[in-house]
Amino acid sequence: MENLLKNEKSPYLKQHENNPVHWYPWSKKALNKAKELKKPIFLSVGYASCHWCHVMAHESFEDQSTASIMNEKFINIKVDREERPDLDYVFQKSLALLTETQGGWPLSMFLDENGVPFSGGTYFPTKEIYGRPSFINILNQMSEFYGKNREKVIQQALGIKNVFQQIQKKSSVISQSLTPHLETLTNYIDYEWGGFKGSPKFPQFYVFESFLHFYKKTKNKKFYDAVKILLQNVCARGLYDHLLGGIARYSTDDKWIAPHFEKMLYDNIMFVNLLGQFYLEEPNDYYKNKLIQTVEFINQSFKNKDNLLGSAYDADSEGIEGKYYVWEGKELKSVLGKDYDF
Repeated sequence: MENLLKNEKSPYLKQHENNPVHWYPWSKKALNKAKELKKPIFLSVGYASCHWCHVMAHESFEDQSTASIMNEKFINIKVDREERPDLDYVFQKSLALLTETQGGWPLSMFLDENGVPFSGGTYFPTKEIYGRPSFINILNQMSEFYGKNREKVIQQALGIKNVFQQIQKKSSVISQSLTPHLETLTNYIDYEWGGFKGSPKFPQFYVFESFLHFYKKTKNKKFYDAVKILLQNVCARGLYDHLLGGIARYSTDDKWIAPHFEKMLYDNIMFVNLLGQFYLEEPNDYYKNKLIQTVEFINQSFKNKDNLLGSAYDADSEGIEGKYYVWEGKELKSVLGKDYDF
């Protein structure tokens, strides 16, 4: 067996083509091999600019001893979530069903030999830390569990498949009022710093666009304030790139100060959309300048030589998260001069 990602076109899969792991792309060949060998499947889903995907790759997938365990005990499949958003959606939902926890990337799923999930998680470190078990321990435990309980796992996995099929059935919400649901959501709004309470904090502009829409219908000031406080803080603090424009994917704290430096196209488009709508309600030069700067950033920085838009900017540069964006003290002194102490 060998790593079969060398013939793939996905930039993310190409990042893993030289791993000692015997990766398969998602394919009938991989699924048939699992059935033939009666082995469980380890499925890893990520994307090219994902910081924690890089971390897990460097720590585990490039490590020969970890790869040896993976190759011996599992059929290993790599998926680019931007190439296969359908698979990402299914397995993110599956993780939520199985563990009642929020998903993310990298997504690390364990499937039975038929491709149905029975366990999973996100990032697993090489050593047990912060309550997260080590990846090698997880691999050994999952392999042993599957070996001892194969038939039972397959039966339970089929039950999970049936549950998933049930929740996918369409239900109409056209006749339902969303206002009570938004009223409930306002209980979780951070009315000091904006967004939802807690950290890490994601801007979730699509929710706040709903708040703004229903403010226009109901004139409920709580809806308006939720949007205003979010945009005031996002525009003024560390999530926003005050030199180039645009926003990072999320903040690691609850005050939008320390960003996770990855920039996503969809976040920036939704930011422009919400800020543009809010500007019509409350026009001022400050918001106008943020709009112009971010649109210019998208048009200049996300476009490639073929005039196509990329999907994301990596958080890492030269192997370090945020290195491109962070200033050292001596750099600031050289730029600010006598204003540095201020």
